[in-house]
Amino acid sequence: MKRLFFWALLCALFVGCEDPEPVNPEPIYTSSSITASPTRVVGRTAAASDGSISFDWCGVYLDIRFRGSYLMLEMSDTGRNYLNLWIDGREQPKLVTKKSRAKYVLYDVPNADGEHLIRIQKATEGDLGRITLHAITTNGTLLPTDDLKPSRHIEFYGDSYTCGYGTEGTNPSDPFTAETENCRYTYAAMTAERFGADYTLIAHSGCGLVRNYGDEEQTSNPKYTMSSRAFYLYDNDLNSKWNFRKSSYRPDALVIALSTNDFSKPNRPTAEQFADGYRAFIERLRAEWGNDQLPILCVIHSASAVECVKEMVATIPNTAMVQIPSDIYDYKTDYGASYHPNRNGQAKMSKYVIDGLSKLTGWK
Repeated sequence: MKRLFFWALLCALFVGCEDPEPVNPEPIYTSSSITASPTRVVGRTAAASDGSISFDWCGVYLDIRFRGSYLMLEMSDTGRNYLNLWIDGREQPKLVTKKSRAKYVLYDVPNADGEHLIRIQKATEGDLGRITLHAITTNGTLLPTDDLKPSRHIEFYGDSYTCGYGTEGTNPSDPFTAETENCRYTYAAMTAERFGADYTLIAHSGCGLVRNYGDEEQTSNPKYTMSSRAFYLYDNDLNSKWNFRKSSYRPDALVIALSTNDFSKPNRPTAEQFADGYRAFIERLRAEWGNDQLPILCVIHSASAVECVKEMVATIPNTAMVQIPSDIYDYKTDYGASYHPNRNGQAKMSKYVIDGLSKLTGWK
């Protein structure tokens, strides 16, 4: 025994004991429901008892700030939608949803343990399906996002131009596809970006204010026009109701871009029918938002609506109208699917909207 102790002592004194190889601990992943997290959600959504949120309007977006090197989102869809994705301010390839609940890894960069900001946005409209966001998982820490909220918010009401129908297209003879619809490249998104504002898009392709595209009647069933649809929680749920008073956002200005579908084909509404519907729409929006002085910009594409809207606007305080000339679009460069303005055409349209909104609100 003494001899063993002697050799052990020599080993300690003259040879030394080597440190064990460092062992990297296994990363710890934590999950949180959407409502329990500090995620910033912009748009009309509904929360469920399990902490998930659902939405179908185009343009709804979320900001997720975290410290770590991995972030995953669990999501399901009733259809097939496209989502815009930004990581640390850089635009990424779009995501495509699946109907079943699935895991989407949004960030996975080993050793990149710093602070990161991710934004995801529904690029496609309500007809493509309702999305539910279930949970967020990270190997780091979810961080507050309150300071990301800008001082302005604009809500837009419109049709396919506001949805982004064909904005990623280059050929006007191409049919509609979900792949080329992207609200990110609309006049609305460009206008909001110009004024540093949050934005929401209440828009549906083919919708008019009093008459939808191609309707054989002078006025459509109001349940399906924007005169009613604008007040729904979900675009495609006629029984849903958006609670304006409990809304998580309050708009500082409204933009109404409707008229193209109303006057699309015979049998068109009369000027009086359209103007009366428009006036009622403005009055109801202001009443729901609880602000009778809320600035409203009326954007008109159809020449048939110009005079009646101009006369109407002249009698309503804090409203203005801008007309988008039909000849601003170049057939070779500015049209996407089904002769809808692509991102080039939308940029031209945005200049009129930005100028009109600036004059109405005094924003620079």
